[in-house]
Amino acid sequence: MGWPTGIKRLALAAAGAPLAAAMITVMLASPSAAAPQPARAALEVQASSHVYSTLIGGLHVRKAPTTAAPILAVLGPAGTKVSVGCWARGSSVFGDSIWYLITAPHAGFVAGFYLNTGRDPAAGIPSCTAGHVFETVIKGLHVRKAPTTTAAILAVLGPAGTKVTVKCWAVGSSVFGDNVWYLITAPHAGFVAGFYLNTGHDPNAAIHRC
Repeated sequence: MGWPTGIKRLALAAAGAPLAAAMITVMLASPSAAAPQPARAALEVQASSHVYSTLIGGLHVRKAPTTAAPILAVLGPAGTKVSVGCWARGSSVFGDSIWYLITAPHAGFVAGFYLNTGRDPAAGIPSCTAGHVFETVIKGLHVRKAPTTTAAILAVLGPAGTKVTVKCWAVGSSVFGDNVWYLITAPHAGFVAGFYLNTGHDPNAAIHRC
C-alpha cells in the first residue's frame, strides 16, 4: 500500500532538515537500510502486455533512443522476449527511426528495427511523450535501472519540483512503506520510487501497471 502525497510531504517536512537529509542519504545512498521485502515480490518487474522478441543476438539496451547513447545492458540470443512500454523517435537504424522503451528484462531503449513488431511504431503501443507528468518532492532523486534501491543508478534528477513523465508502475523494494515505483521516460528513462513523487497516492489511479 502506498502513501498519499500529502503524507509523503508531511513525513519529510516533519522530520526537519537534518533528519530529512539523513533519511534521503539512507534511502538513496544506503539501500540496504530499506525495509525488507520478499525477494520475488519486491524485485520482480511485472511484464507489460506488449511482448516482442529480438531478431538478433546481443541487442543493446540504451539510455536514450539513439545509437550514440550509453549502453545499459546487452540482451541474449535472437528470440529474447522483451516487454515494451512505449515508443519514441530516435536515430535511424537502416531507415527505421522508431525506438522502444522496454521494461523487462532490462529498462531502456532498443531500436525497433531489431524487434518482431511487424511495423514501427507497433499497433497498440503508446508514444513515450503521452505519459503523465508529476513532480519530485526531493532534490537529487535517483533514476534506477530496476524498481529497487539496490539497482544501478542511471541518472540523478535536479531540485524538488523537477517534472518527470511517468509511463507505468511496478512493485519493487519498499521506501518508507511504499513499494510502488514508476517507470519514467523523461527527462531520463528508468525507475523512481513513488514515495518521492507528488502522485497523490501510489499507485496513481491513472497510471497502468508495467
